[in-house]
Amino acid sequence: MKEGIAELKGEFQARLLFWNNIKSKKIKALLILFCFGLIGLKIFTTLLTFDWLAGLV
Repeated sequence: MKEGIAELKGEFQARLLFWNNIKSKKIKALLILFCFGLIGLKIFTTLLTFDWLAGLV
């Protein structure tokens, strides 16, 4: 359990270091928009899938 938590902390620190090393605000904004786009796409496709499944019943 402690190894898993240590691994998660290490991964978080690596991602935070990557984020802090990005100097361009445009690239940071694009990464944020890309993440929101992926989340939105996942939600949109999930809703369409459930709507399609409900139509079969």
